[in-house]
Amino acid sequence: MDWAQIGADWREAIYAKIVEKVGERDYWENWAHNVSDIAARHQTRITNLVNGSDERLRATFEAFLGGLRDNLNPSISEKDAIEMLSQHLITQPVFDALFEGYGFSQHNPVSLVMQSMVNALEGTRLDTETEELDAFYASVRKSVNGITDAAGKQTTIKRLYEKFFAGAFKGTSERLGIVYTPNEIVDFILHSADEVLRTEFGATLSDEGVHILDPFTGTGTFIVRLLQSGLIKPEDLQRKFRHELHANEIVLLAYYVAAVNIEATYHGLIPAGQDTTYEPFPGIVLTDTFQSSEDDDRYDDRGIFGDNNDRAKAQNALDIRVIVGNPPYSAGQDSGNENNQNLKYPFLDARIAATYAALSTAQNKNSLYDSYIRSIRWASDRLKDRGVVAFVSNGGFIDGNTADGLRKTLTAEFSSLYIFNLRGNQRTSGEQSRREGGKVFGEGSRATIAISILVKNPKSSTNGQLHYRDIGDYLSREDKLAMIKRYGTMSDVPWTTLTPNAAGDWLNQRNDVFASFTPIGDKTKGANPIFATYSRGLETGRDAWVYNSSEAALTSNVAKTVEAYNDEVDRWEEAGKPLPVEDFIDRDPTRISWARSLRNALGRSTRLTEEESNFTVAMYRPFNKQNVYFASMLNHERSQIPRMFPTSGHENFGLYLTGLGAQKPFAVLAVGSIPDLNLWGSEGGQFFPRYTYESRPAQAALFGDEDDFMRVDNINDEILTDYRHRYGANVSKDDVFFFVYGLLHSSDYRATYASDLKKMLPRIPILAEPEDFIAFSEAGRHLSELHLGYESVEPYPLTITRLTAADPDYRVSKMRFGGKAGAWDKTTIRYNDSTAITGIPPEAQEYLLGSRSAIEWIIERYQVKVDGPSGIRNDPNDWVSERDNPTYILTLLQRIVTISLETARIVNELPPLRIAQQ
Repeated sequence: MDWAQIGADWREAIYAKIVEKVGERDYWENWAHNVSDIAARHQTRITNLVNGSDERLRATFEAFLGGLRDNLNPSISEKDAIEMLSQHLITQPVFDALFEGYGFSQHNPVSLVMQSMVNALEGTRLDTETEELDAFYASVRKSVNGITDAAGKQTTIKRLYEKFFAGAFKGTSERLGIVYTPNEIVDFILHSADEVLRTEFGATLSDEGVHILDPFTGTGTFIVRLLQSGLIKPEDLQRKFRHELHANEIVLLAYYVAAVNIEATYHGLIPAGQDTTYEPFPGIVLTDTFQSSEDDDRYDDRGIFGDNNDRAKAQNALDIRVIVGNPPYSAGQDSGNENNQNLKYPFLDARIAATYAALSTAQNKNSLYDSYIRSIRWASDRLKDRGVVAFVSNGGFIDGNTADGLRKTLTAEFSSLYIFNLRGNQRTSGEQSRREGGKVFGEGSRATIAISILVKNPKSSTNGQLHYRDIGDYLSREDKLAMIKRYGTMSDVPWTTLTPNAAGDWLNQRNDVFASFTPIGDKTKGANPIFATYSRGLETGRDAWVYNSSEAALTSNVAKTVEAYNDEVDRWEEAGKPLPVEDFIDRDPTRISWARSLRNALGRSTRLTEEESNFTVAMYRPFNKQNVYFASMLNHERSQIPRMFPTSGHENFGLYLTGLGAQKPFAVLAVGSIPDLNLWGSEGGQFFPRYTYESRPAQAALFGDEDDFMRVDNINDEILTDYRHRYGANVSKDDVFFFVYGLLHSSDYRATYASDLKKMLPRIPILAEPEDFIAFSEAGRHLSELHLGYESVEPYPLTITRLTAADPDYRVSKMRFGGKAGAWDKTTIRYNDSTAITGIPPEAQEYLLGSRSAIEWIIERYQVKVDGPSGIRNDPNDWVSERDNPTYILTLLQRIVTISLETARIVNELPPLRIAQQ
């Protein structure tokens, strides 16, 4: 069909019918995928144009790029600038359709600059790419046709943002952690901020001189709802709009949405009979809020973004007293192929280092530089000595292990703190996930969410008054939002007063006695832990490529990676070694998986070779071995693991523990091969090996010793001496190792010190009775035999039922329990289409490893999986066929039932925890 020959009215009618048929939301979501491709073509064409032979165009673009760097961030790349131009081209017609008659494009200072750069590209037919979007633009016009009230348009904007923008420009949204804030939360925050002003400062949000800033405005919801809230008196509305409301946004498309949203709302509130001439919102700035506090922030000295620049300068000179909003959530990119890293802010990060990080006892403090934590640090500094910060944000800081220094700082810097925990942490699973309840941001976030009202009042007689409210268990998203709406403001919330301890714990406070126990591991100088050293598990950064059930598939995948990487080295060198490397490399995830370590190696022109000796076996998940390629350049971070497993021929075993600060229950498992970092599925872990290996001196070969490594006992001699003194002269280092393993399974120990085990590595008490030491040690020895030797344990006699008359088929695709979701029958497993397993004792589910039972781990891991980005297949049946053991998985399932029952029996028979008096 030739669309050009059909009249505009007919085209719009046809488009409208398509939308009616498929549904608006699905239609927009589908368009988002198309726009990603269109934007990519845009960007390729613009890149070729500005890097072509037209010197005038190149000079115009460089001036435009310089203006962006001065307005936003010095690290803005050419690629970023070109992406913004593409966003402008694609989205401008959307805003014109949404707010027809407001003249947004003709009045907004940023839109005018973007359009001037587009005009410089005139004659290059860039608009041919967006002609494909005529149907989408028509659907937007249809959606807003007849909607005259601001609320209706805001609903349309919300749907557009969630279903179109976030998908069409996925990298931008993910990098900056953009989510749309529910109105119930926005309203609660605004009314609470007004209440703080009234009770603490004798003022209101409506008062003259009270400047209100949303530093991460997104689509402008906070300012819009404030205008609509009634908190601003009608006679103050014009003054507030023109002089005392402020909003920052770094994402161009969100900035556009926010500007038109706020402007349309304001004009809709002007009483009939008053001047309704279009008036742009002067308080919105396209800027990087974090960069605005940096020492080297120059503003736009080139004059490219002149009006926007003037707005930024004026805002920074103001005395801001109220900061509200929803900070970005992003902690960085998920994959090295995304080139979607967060920006660096030296001054702001130095402030975090001097406060939150300096007071933290955590070893790895990287998460303190997450965007939402930067937001809290920035806001506290921006307020200076008085005012209120009211944010809804990631709530990981409430009880996170790394955030102990942040919590200490908050109670020192703010006179009053009101923390409303909305829960919703979906990085948990099972019963804990159900208790967390619904996610108030829907699919926008899987993290805990919290509303924080932080007050600085220099006249307050006390500091750090901490008020806390947990919204409750098992509440749906709708339940939570309804409760927030019922409360309306902070004074109606039934707060609990908390007293932080010296460690900075607000919730789940540590037991002071625990600190007096012997640390299982401690790398500080002068410490005397039980294990001389320990290590994180193996972090490959590219699991799909260097792990596989099949040796043959793994070999092929490694060969492809090595070839693709070396080809990139060649291409980079031939291109003159352009920097940054991140902008040059081929990011096709079906060819290679990048991580920082591999990009850095390319930047040194280091080449890869495939070594047969690097192929070995690892424990990927509980009772799930995988073939692995264990080599420095193809493993992002190996930590101390090479000292523990220097070659595939050097045997070792040890204890793998859940990571510090993990949300899942504490767990420990004895493993006899390289442990994966996320052996528990997520949140990392620490490995405490029985031995380590050191390189043997070269002269050892003279005495006929052919092994290049010598084994070193990892149990400290001082600990053995102490334990022999306390528990008997015959205690061995093996006894100590197994004692620790047995004790870490003690229900008394885990329950008494649950809070400590979330925040610290285990510490081992001195027992009151030597016979208890022996009992725990013997139990630990038996547990180790079960868990290390899981492939040779006697299978449990389950009932195997053949569902077909065909010959037995032992291959699996995806096993599942009997019953259905919400009412699973865990005594039964549908093994495959031809085989069912029954007779699993209910008590076998009691043996938990993190958030899953051992049996659930087998069901979860022994299924065919295909990695999305790479398309690589991992089939557990390959592990079986390459070992010529067709019943391996079925028999393993029976063995794990035996292990589960025996583990539960041993744990239930452990002696009570009787600790010696200190």
